[in-house]
Amino acid sequence: MFEDVRLQGQILMEMATFLGDSYIRPVSIALVIQDLGGTEETFSNVLTRTHMLVHNNDISQYTIADFKAFYQKIEPEIFKNVNDVIIIKVLNGLAIMYIDDLYPIAKYLTQTYQLENKLPGI
Repeated sequence: MFEDVRLQGQILMEMATFLGDSYIRPVSIALVIQDLGGTEETFSNVLTRTHMLVHNNDISQYTIADFKAFYQKIEPEIFKNVNDVIIIKVLNGLAIMYIDDLYPIAKYLTQTYQLENKLPGI
């Protein structure tokens, strides 16, 4: 049965790839969380606490490092070794699908990351 769950995860990853999944336009934030080893509870915590952060604080000056530290406090084991691209992917996924007010800072951080790393915009 365990192999069936892994196969289902592989199926979802292939579908996301086919649909153009990227750090700029993630197909599924839940899939990102699952890929990190998170659970439904992880997803719920990330969504809820990010929503609270955005609506109760001025995040306009937040950096990728600030968000990384924020997520590491929420789920230390899941986010302890994530790279900046994963943080951007989480932010973009949440902004696109769940938290409209997160969109401007997610886009700004994405563009800044692209410029600093000399990546082409997609």
